[in-house]
Amino acid sequence: MGGARGGRDDPEDSRAPHARGGGGGGAGKAKKSVDKNSNEYRVRRERNNIAVRKSRDKAKQRNVETQQKVLELTSDNDRLRKRVEQLSRELDTLRGIFRQLPESSLVKAMGNCA
Repeated sequence: MGGARGGRDDPEDSRAPHARGGGGGGAGKAKKSVDKNSNEYRVRRERNNIAVRKSRDKAKQRNVETQQKVLELTSDNDRLRKRVEQLSRELDTLRGIFRQLPESSLVKAMGNCA
């Protein structure tokens, strides 16, 4: 037979690696030992690897979208600054024209607005 130490033919011994991580009656939150050769462990690791990859890909995608938004907003900002400059120049021109008008035409213009 398998002898005192228990060999591969011992049915009790073949279940031992799966029974190790039991989590049944342990005290507190001691870290359970895990058989890294078990199918369950490999499945969990694969799922975790997929989740981590998915999370990192999402983070990269968010980063790309944020960078695109920054470029878009920078472009909009530049366009709006140029528009403000243009309108400021136009306002200065109109103020200059307005100052050159005789006062009598101002009174008439104000009377037409009311």
